[in-house]
Amino acid sequence: MRVLKLVGVNLLVIFYLSAAARAVELKPSVFESELQAIRYDYSLLAMAADDFAEFSGEADTSMAIMRGNKYKSPVKAMLLSLAVPGLGQYYYGSKVKSAIFLGTEITAWTLHIMWHGDAEDMTDEFETFNREHWLESRYERFLELAYYGYTDDDDIPTGGDSAVGITHHLPDTRTQQYYEMTGKYNQFAWGWDDAVLDGDSLGDFDESNPPPRIVSDETTPYSSLRFEYETMRADANDKFNDANKMITVAIINRIISGFEAYFMTRHRNKQADNGSNVFSRIHFEAGMKTFYTYKDTPFFKMSYQL
Repeated sequence: MRVLKLVGVNLLVIFYLSAAARAVELKPSVFESELQAIRYDYSLLAMAADDFAEFSGEADTSMAIMRGNKYKSPVKAMLLSLAVPGLGQYYYGSKVKSAIFLGTEITAWTLHIMWHGDAEDMTDEFETFNREHWLESRYERFLELAYYGYTDDDDIPTGGDSAVGITHHLPDTRTQQYYEMTGKYNQFAWGWDDAVLDGDSLGDFDESNPPPRIVSDETTPYSSLRFEYETMRADANDKFNDANKMITVAIINRIISGFEAYFMTRHRNKQADNGSNVFSRIHFEAGMKTFYTYKDTPFFKMSYQL
């Protein structure tokens, strides 16, 4: 009981002395107030440190480290994902997204390689089919009968009706264009060894009875091998297109991964800086302030950001 009374008396004395001191408080001059603020306000040091960090390119990291948050660079995350999709996600801490983006990349390139290989095999097949069933000698014989003895479409004179029906010129070597033209254009239909026109094959025509020039569907010989060949070639081209689409998928996946990593890293940094952790919302400030012209008083301030 005696202890409680002693404590109570001491508190009353402290309160009285404090009130009395405030009653006789002498106001410092403006110059002294500014001088003391510069000398003892430690918050200015923190501001200077932040300004230096911003100048050196580490503006966001200083406060994050002071508050216990691990800063992640959005630019670094984006560059990592552009290099290897999913790597930026792994960098900022998402293993699930990392697996999704990396898995998409691997799948796209695997399908591209597989389908491109299939397309090349299909190309080899239709080229072999062409060499077996489309004969230059038959095409040259058609030209010879229908175009006054010429056996090369490059030699047929232009002008008048001398070159009617000649719309393309067969390449001298078996290039990609060669394999395309011999199946695609009616001009080369007589080259197929099963070609017939109204029941007549190329052997049924001669100089006295030449085959008609190919100017319409009615004068175009029919060949089931030609249509089979065109189907094979179309299938191969479709497979090449599918393979190339996988490259597009891989590129899009890489771009999405890069931007997702950039914006998600920024979001996480901002979320952490705004106080996803309750302790990061608490701010402390300590310093010295002048309450009297002859004496500095230390102070400590705590604030909580809602």
